[in-house]
Amino acid sequence: MINSLPVAYSRLPQILRKCRLNISDLHERLKAAGLNVNPKSLYRLTTLKPIQKIDTRIVGAICETCDVSIEEVIAFEKPKPVLEKLTIAEQKRLDELMTSHSERELSRDELRELDELSEKAHQLTMANARMLVSQRRALMAQRSRNNSIDRKRAQHPKKALHHR
Repeated sequence: MINSLPVAYSRLPQILRKCRLNISDLHERLKAAGLNVNPKSLYRLTTLKPIQKIDTRIVGAICETCDVSIEEVIAFEKPKPVLEKLTIAEQKRLDELMTSHSERELSRDELRELDELSEKAHQLTMANARMLVSQRRALMAQRSRNNSIDRKRAQHPKKALHHR
């Protein structure tokens, strides 16, 4: 099953905490070491999402600058189910627009903004629903496998004891 394959996650936030650095500090150190890195590339390594692509020059420089091994920067783990949501600012604005819409007629710009935020919320909800369905299916399949194993052990108790 593809969902069970490990994916790469960045451990840069933990390294920065350990070294008492922020992204700006790291960027300056990398620049001083002769590596001109776009700060956005460093910020991408601070998210909780799996890494899709990685610049090995940047990882090597982080290892050298922070005196860590590559295994400390990049970890391979099974994907973590994460529910997506609007940012706090987006949710607050959506709430404001919905309240205003129930009290008065919105301007054309407000209606466009409401439509955009509503669509984004809908897309996030659908993605979360797909992820939850996938997790539930995986859980049910695991339970089914476990039940099948338990039934086989119950049918052949001597074999079950012999294999332990």
